[in-house]
Amino acid sequence: MPKVRVRTTEKASWSSDSLNKAIQLIDGGSSIRNAAKVMGIPFSSLQKRIKKGSTLAPHLGRFTVFSRDEEAELANLVKKMANIFYGCTANQIRRVAFEYAEKLNVKHNFNQASKMAGRDWLHAFMARNNISIRKAEATSINRITAFNKTEVSLFFELLGQLMEKHRFVAKNIYNCDETGISTVQTPGKILAAKGQKRVGSITSWERGKNITLLCAMSSAGGYIPPMFIFPRKRMTPLLEKDGPAGALYKCSDNGWINEHLFLGWLAHFKQHAKPSADEPILLIIDNHATHISLSVYEYCKSNHIHMLSLPPHTSHRMQPLDPSSRKDNPDVASLVRKAFNNVASISKGESGFRSTGIFPLNPEVFTEEDFLAAETLQSETVVIQDYNESLAAACVIPSTSKEDSPVPSTSTQIVSLDLMMSNQEVPLDSESDVVPQVPGTPNQYSILHDLIKMPEKASVIKTRQGRKKQHATILTSTPLKENLLEKEINKMKKKGGKGKEKTWKGKGQGQGKKTKVQKKGPEKAKRQVLQEQNETSISDVGTDDLWQDDEDDDAEDARNRCLVCDEFGRNNEMWYRCTSCGLWAHAESTGWESAEGYVCDVC
Repeated sequence: MPKVRVRTTEKASWSSDSLNKAIQLIDGGSSIRNAAKVMGIPFSSLQKRIKKGSTLAPHLGRFTVFSRDEEAELANLVKKMANIFYGCTANQIRRVAFEYAEKLNVKHNFNQASKMAGRDWLHAFMARNNISIRKAEATSINRITAFNKTEVSLFFELLGQLMEKHRFVAKNIYNCDETGISTVQTPGKILAAKGQKRVGSITSWERGKNITLLCAMSSAGGYIPPMFIFPRKRMTPLLEKDGPAGALYKCSDNGWINEHLFLGWLAHFKQHAKPSADEPILLIIDNHATHISLSVYEYCKSNHIHMLSLPPHTSHRMQPLDPSSRKDNPDVASLVRKAFNNVASISKGESGFRSTGIFPLNPEVFTEEDFLAAETLQSETVVIQDYNESLAAACVIPSTSKEDSPVPSTSTQIVSLDLMMSNQEVPLDSESDVVPQVPGTPNQYSILHDLIKMPEKASVIKTRQGRKKQHATILTSTPLKENLLEKEINKMKKKGGKGKEKTWKGKGQGQGKKTKVQKKGPEKAKRQVLQEQNETSISDVGTDDLWQDDEDDDAEDARNRCLVCDEFGRNNEMWYRCTSCGLWAHAESTGWESAEGYVCDVC
C-alpha cells in the first residue's frame, strides 16, 4: 500500500490561480521571467506551460497512468455500478485498469503476466476518487425494482392528502414494524491453535426459533412498549421475566403474527397512543396480509386511527422503524429490554422519519440517483391506472389454516439472489452520460463500457398470476370496506367447506366390535406440478416439534421455501418446480404462465 509522507519541500507550492494571473501579466506586456518572479512560479515551469497552453496545477512525483479525465470516467462508472447493485470487486477493477490502459495505448507498469494493475495503484486510485471497499448487503431483485419513482410518488401523494385533511402533529404520526429475534446467540471471535480445523462455541441450540417482536415509534421520538410473540401454545410468566416495562406478551403456534394478534396489538397501541377525535393517529405500516382485515378496519375507524401502507418491498428505504437487531438468546425479554432502552431515543425517532421524508413531509427526499437501479432493471414501466385497483389489490384473501398468516412479517429479512451480468449494452439515458469524442483518440466511454458491462432490461415481459400488484394504500379509507367484506365472505366460505365427519363402521361380518373410521383429512404438503390445492398449514407442526432442534431439518426447510422470495407459501397457492435444480417457487413469483419447461432464474 502507498506510504503516506509528510510534505517537507517548498517546491510546487504555487496554485492554478497564480498561473492564471501570471499568464494575464504576460498578456499585458510583462516578460515571462518577470511574471514568474512576481507570482512565485519557477521560470521553466511557467515557460513550459505557456508553450503547451496548459493551466494544470503543479505536481510532485510520478504522473498517474491515466489522465484526470480518463480516471474520472473509470471512477464514475465504478460508482454507478455500485448504485445499481452490480458493484465491481477489487480484482475486476485491476483487470479493467490493465485492459483500459492497453486499449488507450498509454504507458504503464502494470503486471503483464497477470494482466492486472497492482494493489498500490488500486489503493491510490480509491484515495484519489473517494472510493472505498464496502461489504455489500444482499438485496433481492424485487426490492430493487419495487423502489421506483411511480410507487414512491403515489405514497407521498396519499400521505399529503392525509396530512392536509387531518393535520397530524409529530407525536401522533407512528410507524410500526415486526422483526424476528433468534433464540441462538452469535458466537464472537475466540483464540485457538493455528491450523485447528474445528473451532466451536457453546450455544443453547444450533438452530434457534424466531420470536417476533412488534415495535412502534412516533416522529416525535415516542415509543410504544413492544409486543413479543413466542412460538408456543400457552404463555408462561417465565418468558416475561425482566422484560421492557409495559410490554405485551402473546404466543402463536409458529411465533408469527396473525390478524387476531395484530388486533390485540392495536388495543395495546390505543392504550398508549390515546387517539381521539381532536387528535387522530396516523399509523404507517407495511402491507402484510395480517394488517388488512375487516376487524382491523372497523377497530381503527371507531378509534380514530388512520392507517397508510408503504409500497411493497420498499421498507428498507421508506420505513423509519427498520429493526435490525437479531442477536439474542433464550432470555429474550431481559436482553431486549437492555437493547430497547439503548436505542429508543428521541433523536433516533426524529431522524428516522426525517430521512424517509414522512415528517416533516418531503416528497423530494429521494433523488433520481436513488431510482436509478429500478429504472435500469425494470422490464416495463410501472403504471397505476386507478386508485381503486390498488385498494382491491391490498385485500389479499388470507390463508384458511390455523394461523391466519403462514408467511412471517419481518421486514428486515432480505432474500439472496445471484445477479448475472449482461453481455449487451444499453442506450444512454441522459446527455450527462455522453463523453465527447476527441479526434484521433478512442472514446473513453465506449471502451469502459466494453470492459464493464451494464445490465440490460429484461426483454421478455413476465405476466403476473394470482393477486394483483399492490401499491401504497390508505387502509382505513371508505372504498376499502367493500373489498374487505368480500374478503371476509370468501374466508368464511372456505372455512365452512372444511370439516371432518366421523362415521362408525363394523370391523367385520358377525363381529360386534366397532371401529372409529375418520374421513381422510388434508394430507401433508406434497407439491405437484400445476398443483392448485394445498390444504396444509405450517401451523400443523406441534409445539414440541417447534422447540425441538435435534434433527437436521435444514434441507427440509430449504425445500419448503420459495427459491425466489425465500418465504413459505400460503394455502391454495400454485408452485412450480425448476426442471434443472428441482427446487420450488411460487407460481406468481416466477412470472411464468405455466410450469411446463420452467427454469428458475438461478439456473
